[in-house]
Amino acid sequence: MSGAPHDFPSLKLGGHVCLPYTSESERHEAIGGFIRDGLLRGERCLYWGTPSEFEALATHLETRNVPVSSLRERGTLVFADALAAPGTSVDLDARAATIRAAIATARAQGYTSLRVVDDPDNRIKVRIDHEQLTRFESTLSTILGEKQATCLCTFDRRTTDPSLIEVALSTHDIAFVSGRPCPNPFFEAPGADASSDWGSERVARMAANILESAESRELLEAENAALIVETTRSSERDAVLARHVVALTRAVEARDRLIVAAARWLSRPLPAMCGHLGDLVQNEQFMHCREMLESCGEHLAAINRLSAGLDEIASFLQLQVVLRPEPLDIVAMARVAIEEIEDEPGPDGVRIVMEGAERIAGTWDRLRLVRLFHSLLSAAREQSQGANVHLRMDDLAQIVRIRLEFMLPHLPALSDSGEHQRSMAYGPSGESDYERLAVRLWPAREIVRMMGGTLGISTWADARVVFTLDLPKSTSASPAEVLPTAQ
Repeated sequence: MSGAPHDFPSLKLGGHVCLPYTSESERHEAIGGFIRDGLLRGERCLYWGTPSEFEALATHLETRNVPVSSLRERGTLVFADALAAPGTSVDLDARAATIRAAIATARAQGYTSLRVVDDPDNRIKVRIDHEQLTRFESTLSTILGEKQATCLCTFDRRTTDPSLIEVALSTHDIAFVSGRPCPNPFFEAPGADASSDWGSERVARMAANILESAESRELLEAENAALIVETTRSSERDAVLARHVVALTRAVEARDRLIVAAARWLSRPLPAMCGHLGDLVQNEQFMHCREMLESCGEHLAAINRLSAGLDEIASFLQLQVVLRPEPLDIVAMARVAIEEIEDEPGPDGVRIVMEGAERIAGTWDRLRLVRLFHSLLSAAREQSQGANVHLRMDDLAQIVRIRLEFMLPHLPALSDSGEHQRSMAYGPSGESDYERLAVRLWPAREIVRMMGGTLGISTWADARVVFTLDLPKSTSASPAEVLPTAQ
């Protein structure tokens, strides 16, 4: 039984249901659902009540699309008068025998079982005492269990003696409360001595239920305590693991920073040294040690290739590593990058001229920011032959706008009138300067994307190129830096 509201399809055969209702609408809704479920199961449904209720129940069933008239004509739905003659006692034993016979008749006529609604008038209930009601309901539970039939007994909580309601709750295995069929914890299976004192039985049942409830509560409290302890231990373990993760992350970052620094340091002197060795090999004064110089050149070339590989690894790591933001002056970071670039070999006569704000404060990743400036300025410097590179930085409230302007050495192809113009515009490899710039700036684009900014490239007919970079002034903290505190 699922216990969902008005969910009688979950009710198993042999169920003995108690309906302690407080309103007529509640009673009609429960009886209507109970009967409709029985009809859907192919059962004969017997409503045992008063004639004054027949019409009201029929109307309610019609609203549930139950064809009451045709079902009553076929005998599938039976309305029986349960009102005894005035002044006479109620023969509950005879009623139990009638229900037993009705179950047998329904099965003999092809129905799957019998479903009974016992809804007598209050004038009948007042003639029944505690002992009679206990014996009748216990007998009915036995019959329903043996014959696999189902019965719903109604009790008006507004007018029925509360002691009779207690008897009803102790003799029905299912209670229909607030539109929901629920297992009844106060139910006691049939088999007790009917002649014994009912009050003593009630006390024994209540005491047993109190003990069972107390034991269940203690078990639940012990289980909750164990869960709290385990949750606390899990939190402590998670905190320790989180600290280990942070430590490992910092170690990996330190390793990556070392690789980046080594690649940068090696990339500066090695190309010049290779060039100097080449000049020495060609010098006639060193003809006697040419073989040694050539051997040194080969070894230095291998180191140079290693430096190039480290530089590629550093570019990749720079994109993957998670760094910590800190308060910085972005103008000062740009000056640091400019100093590093001017120390490197490059086109003669090309200078990087800074304009705009003198200081712009924000929160950024130091290494990532320097790497970004280094990538942009290096690309501009390499592409600009014989002309200065202009760097302008403006403070625009929530963002920093960085404008990098330079001139390309090749004029754009304004026409296809000659191969000379095309070679100047596209270079000997056949790719345009713009395409070369796009490939060259891929690492910078990725860094800008991870910093939450935008990078645009504009080209003009006079071979002027402008990089426009917008960076937010703050970078969110790395999740690895949030250290959980063990409780």
